[in-house]
Amino acid sequence: MIGGWERWEILEKIGAYAASELSPEEMREVEQLILEDAQALRLAESYLRMLAMLGAIGEERPEVSEAVIDHVIRRAMISAFFRQAEILIAGVGRVYLNAFVYYLGLRATSSAG
Repeated sequence: MIGGWERWEILEKIGAYAASELSPEEMREVEQLILEDAQALRLAESYLRMLAMLGAIGEERPEVSEAVIDHVIRRAMISAFFRQAEILIAGVGRVYLNAFVYYLGLRATSSAG
């Protein structure tokens, strides 16, 4: 949960935000979430790109089945999960590498306090 919101609710709200389908109060709530959460910002940018591509297809919006929408939402969530996992693993890897280099004495310690 982010700020008391469930993941699916966040996806739905950000999608509605990108499509300008929210009330002014809801728009402010989603904007605050986007400002505070980098993952929400990336998701909003993805929705906006998708809407721009659909707009480039033409004025008529194609009919999209519920299964396709669910698939896209699942893919977005999986992609966001793996992006976060990649960031975490890279950070942990850097810490262990620094500790290993320190242990081997390959880097001098700084005396600055």
